[in-house]
This record gives sequence, structure tokens and C-alpha cells, in this order.
Amino acid sequence: MTFERRDFIKTTATGLAFGLVKPGMAYAQSSGEFEGGTGSLRLEGRLKAGVLKMEAQDFIEGKDRALIIQATLDSVKLYCAMFSHYSDRTVFALLKDHDHSTTLVLSETDDAKIGRLVVWNDVGVPDNFRVDKVRFMDTENLKESILDGKGKSLDVLGSRKPPEFSLQELESVFGSNPALLEFMRGKRSTHHPLPAEKLNAYVCHALSILPGSLFGVPWYGRV
Repeated sequence: MTFERRDFIKTTATGLAFGLVKPGMAYAQSSGEFEGGTGSLRLEGRLKAGVLKMEAQDFIEGKDRALIIQATLDSVKLYCAMFSHYSDRTVFALLKDHDHSTTLVLSETDDAKIGRLVVWNDVGVPDNFRVDKVRFMDTENLKESILDGKGKSLDVLGSRKPPEFSLQELESVFGSNPALLEFMRGKRSTHHPLPAEKLNAYVCHALSILPGSLFGVPWYGRV
């Protein structure tokens, strides 16, 4: 289990563009600056379905975060990627295995107790749903929390065939791993929000319990 931190790589350059300028053309002076903070994490542990080896990379800027997880569970390759805008107020997520994918977009509505969910599998037509956040956080059943009588049409698996494992199993194997805790910078979600924070934890919980999801391992608590 290893952790690597690459913070604040900064480069400043000022110069003339010689190579791509034809003779007789005026040279243009340019300057630029690059600054970023990234991290990478490698974990290995045994689940009931086999040995899980996973590697995660993230990039954080303010309240935005991008996360990519690549893993193998025995011979099955798993891929999870997400982009979170403004502390999970809008999240784009993709899960992939066996060359099939499920894509989701979760966002807020003008009612704090209702979330918006868009789902499509592979290149299929997206389906739109409204989610009762309170019911979901109480039951942890996404299908039964869909409003407008559309719960039966919710499909968050498609043609994917991920091995069976749960958020609880991932927590028991990796939850207290020192490398993971360092990677999370002290802000890891424990998936047990206080009553006052339940609505804020809806996106984290919804994505963490999906079939084949590894998002729950390196998910930030909302701040």
C-alpha cells in the first residue's frame, strides 16, 4: 500500500516562438504559469470476491475535485471516474467494466430535499429522474427513492457485470489504511453522517453503493 503526493508543480516560462514562425514574420513574446496539486494512491486488499488492487489519482482546485480509479479484482478490470463541482453540488460519474459503462450526472434542484439524476448506459438514451434524498438516506434504496412513479425504469447497471462487493466490505478492508487517510488529507467521508448532514451526503452515498463502485473508498466528506 503506497501513497505518493505531488503538490504545487509550478513552471513559469517567457520566450519567443522561434521554431514555428516563418522568416519575415514578427516574433510574438509569450509568458505562462502552471500550478497544480495532484495525488496518487495504491491499495491492495482481499475481498470475498478476490484480491482487489486499485490505483487512484485526484486533482483538487478549491471546492472542485477530479478523481480517477483503476482497479483489478482478480481478472476483472474496473474503472471509476468522477468530477465534482463545488463540493458535490453537481457531479459527473462513470463506471466501466467488461467494455460496458454506466454514466450518471447528479445535481441539486430548487428543493433541498430533492435531487436530480441523469443516467445512461453505454451510448443509450439518457433517463431523467428526481430523487427523494431523505427517503434514500433512510433506506439506501435508490430505486425506491425515485419520484414520479419512475423507479422501475432506473437502470444503473446496464450491460456491466462487476464482481459482487459492498461499500461495507470496502470500509472494513481499507477504511483505516494509513496511506488512504494521508491521501484524503484528513477529510475522508466515514459514510455515517450526522442527522444535520444527511442531505449533503446524498451524492456520496448514491454513487458509493452502485454495483462495481469504488468511489466510497476515497470520497471526501462535504465541507
